[in-house]
Amino acid sequence: MTANGALLGDGARRSKGDQARRYNLLAARLIAELVKNSLGPRGLEKMFIDIMGEVTVTKDGATLLRKLDIEHPAAKILIEASNAVDNEVGDGTTSVVVLAGALVQKAEELLDMGIAPSAISDGYLRGLDFALEALDGISHEFDNADRQAMQQLARTSLQSKALAYGGDGVGGLLVDAVCSIANFDANSVDIDDIKIEEKEGNMLDAQLVKGIVIDKTIDSSAMPRGVKNARIMLIDDELEGKRTRTDAEIWITSPLQIKSYSDAQTFMIRSKVQHIVDSGANAVFSRKGINTLAQHLMTSAGIISVRRVKENDLVWLAKATGATISQKLDHEHEYHIHHHRHSHQNYHDHDHNHPDDHYHHADIDIQLGYAERVYETQVGDSKMVFVEGCNNPKAVTLLLRANSKRTLDECHRSALDAISVLRDFVARPFVVAGGGAAEAAIARAVREKGSLVSGREQIVIQKFAEALEEIPLTIARNAGMNVIDSLVQLRSKHSNGRASTHGVDAMERRVQEMFPSVIEPAAIKEQVIKTAVEVTSLLIRVDDVLMAKPTMYTHTHANGAKHSHAGGDKEHQHDHFDRLGKQQRPMHHYY
Repeated sequence: MTANGALLGDGARRSKGDQARRYNLLAARLIAELVKNSLGPRGLEKMFIDIMGEVTVTKDGATLLRKLDIEHPAAKILIEASNAVDNEVGDGTTSVVVLAGALVQKAEELLDMGIAPSAISDGYLRGLDFALEALDGISHEFDNADRQAMQQLARTSLQSKALAYGGDGVGGLLVDAVCSIANFDANSVDIDDIKIEEKEGNMLDAQLVKGIVIDKTIDSSAMPRGVKNARIMLIDDELEGKRTRTDAEIWITSPLQIKSYSDAQTFMIRSKVQHIVDSGANAVFSRKGINTLAQHLMTSAGIISVRRVKENDLVWLAKATGATISQKLDHEHEYHIHHHRHSHQNYHDHDHNHPDDHYHHADIDIQLGYAERVYETQVGDSKMVFVEGCNNPKAVTLLLRANSKRTLDECHRSALDAISVLRDFVARPFVVAGGGAAEAAIARAVREKGSLVSGREQIVIQKFAEALEEIPLTIARNAGMNVIDSLVQLRSKHSNGRASTHGVDAMERRVQEMFPSVIEPAAIKEQVIKTAVEVTSLLIRVDDVLMAKPTMYTHTHANGAKHSHAGGDKEHQHDHFDRLGKQQRPMHHYY
């Protein structure tokens, strides 16, 4: 038995030293190769078909990598890094993988030169310090409410995404959405306050609703299709007979008891609806059910209702309209019969135009919400309810349109990326030139500072600068430009110690001035560079891989049975199992 076998048990493997490191670096480089040609406005899309046949078409690096079922631990580290960038700043997920792949490739070249792994790791970390210092130097500060800058940021982000086909209009909608809900004084934007609804249709028909769109219809066909100056009540209480969670029996000894039970149910619903009528509300949204009796009573009072609204939608409605969500409509005390007779009249006595109306009755304090219009309309192949024209809404809806569910999913991801970019800008309003201009400028600064470093680290830092240039070169390659010519032009523009904002304009297919038409938040650049260096340093420092998991060998027996298990490469029999028949084989056996 080998030393490894004695230490780790049968079937375990160990690869150490240079071989282990090379495999890890190769795995990381292969992942980078996978997403490389998605980078930039001329990048191409990937199609992923999962085990169920579900198709995803995307240019978003993190989305694709998340879906891949990858075993290799080094490749997994790179996927996790892409996810981390996605969660932290929301964009730059492809860039971080491309940059890490370039750093890994340069590390392999340095290892071939005979430079020690620790020296490479230290050199990269030193290069990172220089890069972050250079990034601060080239960042331009703006006011975080500068709509012009936000418009350009949204345009830059969307230019390399599926929503680019929707024109500049979508960028404007996203800027409006973010400005509606942002707290500029606190430098914060809660992305969840922008509801994104999707419906099949034409991409150019995307719209922003200063309110909430709900994928539901108005409950009864007898109700009006919409109301103006809507006074909105949100309820989380049933307007139908109580349903017990378990089986329940009611013991009845006379027909009168059936009637009294039915009357009690009816009275409870009438009493709750009377509350709604008395409050002056003319639009009701409920998280729970509303039965036909309640619908009929509300129709008589000219009230429209929407039942079984999702909890999230109810919260969004509360934020947009200023209404409170009533947990319980009071019906404990008795109503006299004339309340019901004159309910229609009571409803008309209220002043509908007062948005901040409070209704206080029987220990219930209900704040009604306000919207200019609540109406049902046809969108695509189904109807939706629009609540729009809210005063100073704290939640808004972006209604995206596209030709298919797959394209809608990708549009949704694109919109989220652009909203994240705007959030990063509001939080920290520093921007840099896009199109690889920032990376080229940082590479120049790192190269200059690196030349002052003594020892072998100088070579490592120069390679680090070359790796940074991989971002603009990949954009150029994906646009079909000559990579060597692009590199020569970029370096000449960024030479002689002057700060330049020239980058690769993939749409025009040439190296030119990018600022201020193509800009990106400095926060994203910082996160991408930091994460890529972290991951690469980690992979370089690993020099021993111990796998205690036995290798599974797939093989076929004489009777046609095909399966995988440890030791499957050696001669063996399964007569016992084969006699039992396939159905009864024990679960632990790998088939």
